[in-house]
Amino acid sequence: MEYASNYGVFVEAELGRLSGIEDDMSVDEKDAIYTNPAQAKEFVERTGIHSLAVAIGTAHGLYKGEPKLDLERLKEIREVVDIPLVLHGGSGLPDALVQETIRMGICKVNIATELKNAFVAGLSKYLIDHPDQNDPRKYFSDAITNLKKVAADKINMCQSAGRA
Repeated sequence: MEYASNYGVFVEAELGRLSGIEDDMSVDEKDAIYTNPAQAKEFVERTGIHSLAVAIGTAHGLYKGEPKLDLERLKEIREVVDIPLVLHGGSGLPDALVQETIRMGICKVNIATELKNAFVAGLSKYLIDHPDQNDPRKYFSDAITNLKKVAADKINMCQSAGRA
């Protein structure tokens, strides 16, 4: 932490383990580990991190069925930790549930899968419709448009528009 602080680096750490697939790591639902509030308090105090990503039932990737978040656990963590809390695994969560986590102390929501899927869908459709196209300025245009739309929707979902 001291090294990072010397260079003005903001450090986010994750305590617990989300199920799903992220990069090349896959965690089965049975192997997911929720963040323990007492351990979170000690971890934050001992490390001096700037924000804490909590495991409360979210998953990397898209959900198979209705996500069930442990909001009571989030409340308990918020009561003992006074740094910004982060929600990893935000893709596919219902808007109302994300907004509830924000009301309960989540300050940052990570969303990747929905953004990647929107980009790939736009790119795929364009390349299918224009099989001879070889100019990335053209074939990326629909992909970027799709990605921007999802990003704008998620910014609105988090009620963060105009707050940068």
